[in-house]
Amino acid sequence: LTNFILITAGKNADENGFGLLELQSDNFTWVLSRLVIDMKRMPTENDSLTIETWIEKIGTAFTTRNFRIFDGKGFLIGHAASSWAVMDMHTRRSVLLDTLPAMHQFIVPESTPIGEPGRIPSVSGEVANSFRVKYSDIDVNNHANSLHYVEWLSDCFTPDFYQTHHIRRFEINFLKELTFGDSGEVYRQLNGQVDYAFHIETHGKGTVCRARIVFEAV
Repeated sequence: LTNFILITAGKNADENGFGLLELQSDNFTWVLSRLVIDMKRMPTENDSLTIETWIEKIGTAFTTRNFRIFDGKGFLIGHAASSWAVMDMHTRRSVLLDTLPAMHQFIVPESTPIGEPGRIPSVSGEVANSFRVKYSDIDVNNHANSLHYVEWLSDCFTPDFYQTHHIRRFEINFLKELTFGDSGEVYRQLNGQVDYAFHIETHGKGTVCRARIVFEAV
């Protein structure tokens, strides 16, 4: 589902003239900073999905992009909200969004019921997974693709757990880049009966990501 959401964001940006290829011609690129997904129900195998997306607002360094998720029968089953920055490929630092003045004409000042993706507080927790960034984890921005963070978090639970629990809400904050060879651990902390907080800690870069997953029993 996260992949479908990110593909939808990229396709919309491409269609409106500020997609990845357009930015890369000026040595810039889009990077995902925060994401929250809140589902009334999770899609199942072979479900058809329709995802709508729009830019709610553009700040100095970050833009907020929202999503509505519908099933194959047209029922609204979830929302998502995301925060994006433009990064200079040479300096690896974010740049001001006034570099994309044409983007402002596509603003639709409509929020979602789940609000904007917020800051996730730090947690302690215990090690629930470990990882090392491999070549196949690297994307066109020369860092670990955001979907692999989701995989490392998801792998903190067993198949038996997923047989009895579905994800209702997922939140993630990306703090630092991960590059080839980086390794570390995923720390998990239970904050409620089905409410888990995480942070991804590396050997050398410190905390690179924070996340939260809220489940519901099925």
